[in-house]
Amino acid sequence: MKKPTSTKQTIILSDIHHPEYCKPAFNAVVSYIHTNKKKINRIVLLGDNMDCVNISRHTKGKPRLRTRGGISKDFTKFDTEVLKPLEAAVEPGTQLWFFLGNHEDWLEQWLDENPEFEGIVSFDHNLKLTERGWQVIPQGEHRCVGKAYLVHGDQVGSSMHVAKKLVDSFCATAIMGHVHSYSSYTKVSQVKKEDKWIGYTLPTLGTVSPKYAKGRPNAFVQGFGIVEVWPNEFINVYVPIILNGQFSFNGVLYSGA
Repeated sequence: MKKPTSTKQTIILSDIHHPEYCKPAFNAVVSYIHTNKKKINRIVLLGDNMDCVNISRHTKGKPRLRTRGGISKDFTKFDTEVLKPLEAAVEPGTQLWFFLGNHEDWLEQWLDENPEFEGIVSFDHNLKLTERGWQVIPQGEHRCVGKAYLVHGDQVGSSMHVAKKLVDSFCATAIMGHVHSYSSYTKVSQVKKEDKWIGYTLPTLGTVSPKYAKGRPNAFVQGFGIVEVWPNEFINVYVPIILNGQFSFNGVLYSGA
């Protein structure tokens, strides 16, 4: 029997939307990272990491939806409740990627109207991301994990068939967040039938009952992505679904409740 070859894991947390996040779900993922940190060589925050309600174009002119000093408080709490627990859970030298999503892009839109604050307010500056080892990926850009492309996904959009739109857009295996629900779609080449491209959409770590929905039903689910990268850059993608702050993977139950 051939000896198994070890793989490395990339853990993808998408759409945390802090502070509108599910703390038990997030804590369960941190528990998994801490327990399996020797297998993990990369942590990815795939965008919409902060909800950014205090700079949102949707709350402009609606002072009841913003708080005094809200931007500063949002940065401080995100650092304390998200970044520091993740950094404490991983092994030294673990790659850290911070994607900017469409919610983070609201800061750029706010700076367009308030250019005097440019250079004073930014995610990299206020969270000291580069200084503490995070690679900041600009909104709309992608990065590769093995043979898969990672992107926040707002440029792909949303629909019942968004995983198909994703794989059609990239003509390759690709993983995105943005839509807060899990789906996948496989595309096969007519010319090279051995090629199998798969598009994945990842669940959220934010609330599945956002205030703006006003009680309307949705398909949001909580979860995250585990990408195991083979030595030849092929991958396997696993998407644990989190229920009541708990999920199981590889025979182990993880809880953040």
